[in-house]
Amino acid sequence: MFRSIQVRSNYRIDRINEHGAVDSSKREDGNINALLKSGNTHSAPFGGFIEAGNLIGLPKVKLANIAALCEDLEADKPTYNIPKDHFVVGTYLEQRLFILLKNGEPQHFIDHNIELEGKNTVVSLF
Repeated sequence: MFRSIQVRSNYRIDRINEHGAVDSSKREDGNINALLKSGNTHSAPFGGFIEAGNLIGLPKVKLANIAALCEDLEADKPTYNIPKDHFVVGTYLEQRLFILLKNGEPQHFIDHNIELEGKNTVVSLF
């Protein structure tokens, strides 16, 4: 069972569990970002993990910049890696953001609104 996450933030990895940031640093506040329909982001504290089969009718949100899920509280050893341009399905409940698990696995999808840096702009001359 997952207990903590690693989040990409300003060229570094922040380690967060449901109690807040693991490292007590000025830069880490224990918040993660959710993508809004307008394209902006909303930052809220990480609340942990919820099994999606138990909850019906919860609003789903896209959680951005999550790098890995970890089974330990310190988020030292990632056990499930999330690809770079993917978002994770979560929910907003009691002013906290939770990651939804389906059969013990997170759901993540590619973000089609993101501009890929590695676009193939090569044209054939012949």
